[in-house]
Amino acid sequence: MPLREVSELLYPAVCETVASLELGSQDAAAAKLAKRYARIIDEANPGKDYAWALRWLGPELHKVLESLGATPAARAAIKRAEPKPAAPAQVSKLDQLRQARGKPA
Repeated sequence: MPLREVSELLYPAVCETVASLELGSQDAAAAKLAKRYARIIDEANPGKDYAWALRWLGPELHKVLESLGATPAARAAIKRAEPKPAAPAQVSKLDQLRQARGKPA
C-alpha cells in the first residue's frame, strides 16, 4: 500500500462511523462490506488505479453507508419516518350537535 496522509484515508473514517452507529448483528455484513470498500480504495496505487477505485467503488461505499443510516440524507429520512404522536380524533360539528341533542353519532 502506498503511503498516504492519514487524513486522506477512508478506512479509519468508515470504521469510526460504523462504530458510532447502533447496529445489530443483522447489519454485520453491510458494515464489513463498507470497511472492505474503504480499504480497497485506500490501498489502490496512486494515479489511474486510485481514480478507478474512487470512480467505481466510491458510489458503492456511499450506498452501503446510506443503507446503514450513516449519511446525512439517510438520517434525515429515518427522522422523517419516525412515528409522530397521534393527534386526538376531532369530532365534527355535526357530531357535536348530535351529542348535544342526545342522539348517537
